[in-house]
Amino acid sequence: MMYGEVGRLADEGLRLSLQQAENAALLVMAMQYAWAELWLEGYRAAGAALSAERDQRARTRRLIRRGVSPAAAAQALHIV
Repeated sequence: MMYGEVGRLADEGLRLSLQQAENAALLVMAMQYAWAELWLEGYRAAGAALSAERDQRARTRRLIRRGVSPAAAAQALHIV
């Protein structure tokens, strides 16, 4: 009877070790997804800032072409 108990405990130990390895792998994947999301969010924010700056320069150039003084055009005022 004792040998059967040792075998059962060995099987249970192996099963628990595999479950722990699976949980560790899932945790690593979740951490990688979170890191990638933060990394991509930085790029999205930088892209949005560059786009806004580019749009602002384009508005300034259009206003200057329409005869608005460069100082007033650079203030980002919307002229109706």
